[in-house]
Amino acid sequence: MSATSRERQRRYRDRRKAGLRIVRLVVDDVALSVVLEALHFLDPQDADDDQALERGLNDMIRVLCQALADDA
Repeated sequence: MSATSRERQRRYRDRRKAGLRIVRLVVDDVALSVVLEALHFLDPQDADDDQALERGLNDMIRVLCQALADDA
C-alpha cells in the first residue's frame, strides 16, 4: 500500500517538528552487523534482517548522541 503525497508530507512535517531527520547511508552490511553485534545493538541471529539492522543503527546513534549531549 503506497502512501499518498499528502500523507508523506504530513509525516515529514511531524518528523521535523519532533526534531527528527531521515538520512540515507551507504554502509557495508557485514561491517555494520559486526559492529552492532559487538556493541550489543543487534542479536547475531538478526544480522540478515533489514529492519533489525535499522533499529540497531538507530539505537546506537541515539545512545551516542545522548552520551555526547550529557557530556556537553
